[in-house]
Amino acid sequence: MNSKRNISLLTNYRLAVLIGGNALLSSCASTNSVSLQVLQPAEVSIPANIKKVVIANRSLPSKDNQWKNLLEGFLSQETVFGDRDASFKCINGLADKLNSNPRIQAIVKNDDELKGTGTKEFPPYLDWAKVHQICRMYDADALVLLETFDSDIMFRNGKNDVKKTINNKEVVVPEYWTNLDIHVNAGWRIYDAISEKIIDENTYRDSRNWNARDDNADKARAKLPGKRHALNEAGEEAGTKFGVRISPNWITVYRSYYVRKHDDFKRAKQMAKAGNWDGAAEIWNHLTTNHDPEVAARACYNMALAAEIKGDLDLAITWANKAIKEFNFRPANQYLSVLQNRLAQENRLNQQMENK
Repeated sequence: MNSKRNISLLTNYRLAVLIGGNALLSSCASTNSVSLQVLQPAEVSIPANIKKVVIANRSLPSKDNQWKNLLEGFLSQETVFGDRDASFKCINGLADKLNSNPRIQAIVKNDDELKGTGTKEFPPYLDWAKVHQICRMYDADALVLLETFDSDIMFRNGKNDVKKTINNKEVVVPEYWTNLDIHVNAGWRIYDAISEKIIDENTYRDSRNWNARDDNADKARAKLPGKRHALNEAGEEAGTKFGVRISPNWITVYRSYYVRKHDDFKRAKQMAKAGNWDGAAEIWNHLTTNHDPEVAARACYNMALAAEIKGDLDLAITWANKAIKEFNFRPANQYLSVLQNRLAQENRLNQQMENK
């Protein structure tokens, strides 16, 4: 498969040159750094014919489960209705994440029509007639349900003795610390209305943590967010993370290229920093036949980067292999592994993005 087609041509890269050097390969004087935004495949492959999903909340308790749910919230000192609000933040967080990526369009059914257990226990599967009804209502191909949502909130407090210099004297003073931990268990099911199959069913556990310190215990506690606000943040992040699992996702990666050992590297550096990678590659290509093997090896390495930026991973691998096999250029070994992994991911990504 030619890695240039499909995703690479679909804006697989979004490029930004970082100011200054960043020594990922050798010294900061010999390399410059560039960041790339790369589209990575989802952990869970959604069938390519699913283009639009509707997301709904089924984690709220039915009337039969409401009393048990309220009792659990009281006994654990949680905000009684905190999970309700946070669960809606969770489905909206998922929708925002999906809609920020190119694979799946998402719309939210933002009501409490569907009822579940209100606990960590999954309810029975939703009837397929109901699945079809909801999907038709929103012109969607699949229904993503938050089937369970449960949170654990924990506060911890303590005091340490720390050394400080006050009026030129070293003294030992108390320092109070406080910690807020929130663990969210979100159980999801994806109902494929086209094939009438459950694509994914799993519970994902996410955590958020806040810390604060002060010389006064009450002031330290006041620096933490309110419990309800923190729970809403944790719920939204749980939805965002699930979006990463089921949809291709943009991530930022960093690469380095060589800018020293030959005067022409400096000229190519200025072109690369200006975004003229074709011009830089023309210079590097000429240097690949230089009589100095170190110069030639670095040029081959840079040519691999230029090819990756252009979206041609096969050519990038060829250049990295040349640096290794012809010049025994050790820094290219790690980069070759990165490129080979990217090629495998892109092949999977092309399958996920088929017909997109």
